[in-house]
Amino acid sequence: MKLTKYTKLGLLIVFSFAIFIWGMNYLKGIDFFKQNTTYHVVYERVDGLLESSAVMMNGYQVGQVKSIDFSARNDGSLVVAFSLEGDFLIPRGSAARIVSSDIMGTKSIKLQIVPSNAYYQPGDTIPGSIEEDLKEQVSMQVLPLKNKAEQLLGSLDSAITVITYVFNAEARQNLAESFTRINQTILNLETASNEVSELLVSEKSNLQGIIRNMNELSASLNDNSDDFTNIVSNFSSISDSLAAADLAKLIGELHASAQGMNSILEKLDTGKGTAGKLINDEELYSNLADMSQSLDNLLKDLRNNPKRYVHFSAFDLGKNVYVSPERAQNKNADYTLKVHLISSPKRMSLENSIFEQFEQVEEVEISGVYSYLTGSTSDIDDIMKMHTKAKTVFPDASIVAFKNGRKVRLEKALKKLGN
Repeated sequence: MKLTKYTKLGLLIVFSFAIFIWGMNYLKGIDFFKQNTTYHVVYERVDGLLESSAVMMNGYQVGQVKSIDFSARNDGSLVVAFSLEGDFLIPRGSAARIVSSDIMGTKSIKLQIVPSNAYYQPGDTIPGSIEEDLKEQVSMQVLPLKNKAEQLLGSLDSAITVITYVFNAEARQNLAESFTRINQTILNLETASNEVSELLVSEKSNLQGIIRNMNELSASLNDNSDDFTNIVSNFSSISDSLAAADLAKLIGELHASAQGMNSILEKLDTGKGTAGKLINDEELYSNLADMSQSLDNLLKDLRNNPKRYVHFSAFDLGKNVYVSPERAQNKNADYTLKVHLISSPKRMSLENSIFEQFEQVEEVEISGVYSYLTGSTSDIDDIMKMHTKAKTVFPDASIVAFKNGRKVRLEKALKKLGN
């Protein structure tokens, strides 16, 4: 069958229109030769989303927007239909979010996939959301700065008001005077610094001597640190002894003793008791004084005229017999009195400085204890003088008695020697 030229022309026009329509849809991303799946999303606004805008998933374009129409609810919402290439199914719970795809504000749909075992069917309406545009984001970022700037401006305004109020003519004059005084103070400090420098230069040798003396003192203290340690230890021992002592009991006893002494003094003062009467009776004192004088006179007369009072005679041969004191002394000559100075578990040298005040010091060792004695006399007066002298060096010194080199009781020896 032979086609006419008009038929060919018509077929060419139809083919051209088909190619044109396919090309236009292809440029829009619609390929009639590929399988597409369509879904719908309802938005309150689309913020510049256009037909043929890209549909992205994980940064990869998987479809495009097919159409944007108002919804049948007549509430101003928009229904966006987009198609996905191939037979890709969207899991339930996923959402289509309108986002900015570049800095120029071009909008696209970003699929936010949530893994699920259930899927939306082609033609279903899936949830949608809108990303805040650049203007809103900038506004949200700038809003805190705007608020702080407003607060800062308010604070600056208040500060300027205060400064304006404070820095009036009188305040400025006071500040000028203050700065003048500060400058004067600085000049005075500079003058004082110069004087101190001159003083240091002139007294340099004295300062060096002071520092040298301080160093010597420090060295001396360092050398005697052991002595200071011993002193501190002794004080610590004394403190421990005081802490361990029953001070309350001791104070109570002292208080009781003081009360007893006060009672005794009160009785003596009032003339109660024998001692009180002895102290307060003037007549008794006079009698005792007279008796003492009489005894003194008697002793003097006895010493001067012994024949008047003592007369011994075995036979009346006209001779006087006297008692010789030497024979009585020889009778008890085997008793000896000595002064005990000190005892020590360790042997001490007789050349020790503590014995230098005594002419003769002897050492006696008994059961491992060394005793040191001085003096050797039968005269009680002499031993008492030695004992008084010894107590100045040895407060615990005592008198001891010996008979034929063996120690005896002091009372017995004094009784014998007293006879």
